[in-house]
Amino acid sequence: MICSSQWDHIGKRYFKIILFCGSHPRSKLRGIQIKIKHLLAQGVQIPLKKKWITKGFGGTQWNDRETDAINFDAGFDYLSRCRVLNIIDAETFEITEYFDNFAPKYHTPPSLPIQINRQIENEAENIQHCYYWLYIFENTLRDFIQKSLSERYGENWRDELSQSVKKEIKRNQDRWHGGIPPRNPLEFSLLPTLHTIIMNKWKNVFKDKFENTNPASLKESLNRIEEFRNTIAHNCMLTEEESKVFYYEINRVLPSLKIFRK
Repeated sequence: MICSSQWDHIGKRYFKIILFCGSHPRSKLRGIQIKIKHLLAQGVQIPLKKKWITKGFGGTQWNDRETDAINFDAGFDYLSRCRVLNIIDAETFEITEYFDNFAPKYHTPPSLPIQINRQIENEAENIQHCYYWLYIFENTLRDFIQKSLSERYGENWRDELSQSVKKEIKRNQDRWHGGIPPRNPLEFSLLPTLHTIIMNKWKNVFKDKFENTNPASLKESLNRIEEFRNTIAHNCMLTEEESKVFYYEINRVLPSLKIFRK
């Protein structure tokens, strides 16, 4: 276990690194990872408690003025979404198999080396919101499908996927490289395939997982989102009207996923 003097040493040595992380949600990772590694090195048992990371452990408290500058919740949330941590409840968490090899290098990008067309810059600023919504939507839908199938079929849920879906996953696994470790094989499938999985298992699984949604309505929304997704993925701007429909359709689907309703 870590004693008070050891926490004093950790604080003096690493607190500058934590503060250096800045205010961006992704920038809390380095400080949090460092603290977790020191806890593990001292033999602290799993699961770990969040307060050991945010406040200290073994009788020593972090300076409130300094820790107030760090958004720990954002850091924990991002590490969880990256599959580095598994949040058990509001107070405890455990590390995953990806923890040791996860080395995020997110930082503020440098200034562009050339003077660019102001219109292109404005479009880039506008489309980042579409990317944000699209990323959340696709990955939330993948999580939803995986969790729903796991509840119904257990650890062997992958066996319930059709052969065509399995082939697509394998093909994309062979083609796509880089990025953070995948959460599950569905990260190698696109919206049409996710829609196919839902329809194939509608009666046995997904009929009771959606609220106020039927197959026809869901198909209409996913088809529209896919059209806009292709435009966004090819770095083309949506019109103002298209953007409104894009956000509207995502707002139609996400609240209907019962498993994620607040």
